[in-house]
Amino acid sequence: MKSGLETFFLTHLRFTLRAREVIHLPRMNKAITLRGAFGEELRRLVCFSKAGNCSQCPARASCAYAIVFAPTTPENAKRLRLNRDLPRPFVIKPPLDGKTVYLEGEELIFELVLVGKALELFPYIIVSFNNLADRGIGVGRGAFKIRNIEVLDGTGKPRAVLAEGNSMVTFPDTHVRFQDVPWPAPSRVHVMFHTPVLLKQNQQWTHPAFGPFMKRLRDRLNALSCFYCDGALEMPFRSFGHEADEKVRVVSEDLQWIEENRFSKNHHLQHKLKGWVGAVVYEGQLADFWPFLWIGQYVHVGKSAAFGQGWYRIVRSEKGCAE
Repeated sequence: MKSGLETFFLTHLRFTLRAREVIHLPRMNKAITLRGAFGEELRRLVCFSKAGNCSQCPARASCAYAIVFAPTTPENAKRLRLNRDLPRPFVIKPPLDGKTVYLEGEELIFELVLVGKALELFPYIIVSFNNLADRGIGVGRGAFKIRNIEVLDGTGKPRAVLAEGNSMVTFPDTHVRFQDVPWPAPSRVHVMFHTPVLLKQNQQWTHPAFGPFMKRLRDRLNALSCFYCDGALEMPFRSFGHEADEKVRVVSEDLQWIEENRFSKNHHLQHKLKGWVGAVVYEGQLADFWPFLWIGQYVHVGKSAAFGQGWYRIVRSEKGCAE
């Protein structure tokens, strides 16, 4: 039986939209708006139940909306059976341009990461965004046109899935895996947190020190692998966390605490999204953590990752494993 490190995979898509009308989006973390619009359209497409709550729907186990937005632990789960808050099998990476208005003809580019078996729902995703193009997004519901969709490999090289002027959609068969991690591992990495990261250690919110960072990333990747890639990560969990605290240190940081509000249309609640953004430099014996750190760029880390939070990139690394 293969371990999660061998079976884990994700599909990295890039959407380029062209505004047909003026589109108004928030300045920060447009993923919240894109996620909400996508979820609303997907539910409109597939939901036949009037229950209003996925937990009461008899079709929940096979419903595309429930699988993506309201997943539950399978009854036959051998790992993490007590986990009642499953990670969603997708991540939206929003534009970082800071714009609030996209005029007619301007482009809006975002990325969508599908983890493991979520790729099976790709046709539903395409139809949802195609319908959304006419219904519009943002305040005032500005319509758009899907200019193209690309799938990216582990080096960022794109391949067309849907090209402008061509109605033929190619099912994406390019994936990113742990096997794509570039080696050798660096001894120093410069990490940029693009959207607020919020990590908890000992029941308290904490700075993104390397230990809490790796522990939360370990747990997130393990859950994603277990529920969507047919296998939990086989690794020494306890020692991994302890060594992350001991072997790697923060050399420098330039972080800013920010807060923003999110309104849940479905639950009629306002949530405050908060966390740290900015740059951190980590240094030490990174070899054991390097695969997780690299893959984590795709799936984000920390609280509200499904809403685009905790997105980071390795912006520079110095090669050569530290002994």
